[in-house]
Amino acid sequence: MIQGRINDFCMLLVMGAKRGTDADDDAENGGRHPVRSNASTGPKGSRGFSDESQEFISLCTRLIRLSHTFFWAQTATVSNGLTDDDEYIDDAATCHVPIDDEHIGPLLLSPYGLKALVDAGQLTQEEKAGLMGTGLPPNQYAYTLLVWVGVHCSTALRNGVLCGGAGYEENIFRQLATLRACMFDIDDFRAGRMQLAYVQLVQVLVDSLMLLSPFALYPECGILSVPLVGILTLFFKGLLSLSKSFLDPFGVEGYQEQNIRVDVLVSELNFGASSRWIRSASYIPPTPAARAPSSS
Repeated sequence: MIQGRINDFCMLLVMGAKRGTDADDDAENGGRHPVRSNASTGPKGSRGFSDESQEFISLCTRLIRLSHTFFWAQTATVSNGLTDDDEYIDDAATCHVPIDDEHIGPLLLSPYGLKALVDAGQLTQEEKAGLMGTGLPPNQYAYTLLVWVGVHCSTALRNGVLCGGAGYEENIFRQLATLRACMFDIDDFRAGRMQLAYVQLVQVLVDSLMLLSPFALYPECGILSVPLVGILTLFFKGLLSLSKSFLDPFGVEGYQEQNIRVDVLVSELNFGASSRWIRSASYIPPTPAARAPSSS
């Protein structure tokens, strides 16, 4: 749901952003329209965004992608994908701070991690100082970035960088509010799950069923009970392992058979928020001219 709301927000963002014009169109209109920022070789039409819109879209998509990354960084998980990379393993051996599975998320939210994001061009020095200057704990940085995105959208609507009526404004802010609710829901679901004692009880029941099934089946099925017991064991053990993965979807308590891959979620969202919608709106074909009705 988080990925869906962010994609909805980014799509609305590029749909309402102020469009640019070609240089030749600008000359034909006496210089009344700004030159578009991203040139296209296609036929004349609505191609690209104005310079201020391009800067605004880049800012908002970068901040909302960081908010998504920070949210998963403050969520305990062992499926971050970093341990699959040889370069990560080499860095972990020489780094002076722990960057194992339990510490990689908090490390990204620490001053050390924020500095690395500044060096990578994903944060500005002012944004880093702003995050640390809020006085909030690092696990709240994701929500701080959401507020910043909302403030930038409000300013863009007042300045005409985003064009749309009251319905558009209400929709784009509703997507941000729904995104915040989805983030809170995930934390609530993780904290309010069933008690571990219930899982232990199910484990004992399944083990007891598998232990007693040969004695129960042999009087009725004879030698056929041997493959039947094997099938029952395969089914119930697999179902039990799957249920444990549902209970611990991020694998932090040892149930790592089937886990949510946080690295996949982040990479898929980064593509959608940074490329898909911006490229989709880079060229809008011209509307066909209305034809005059033919006289009979």
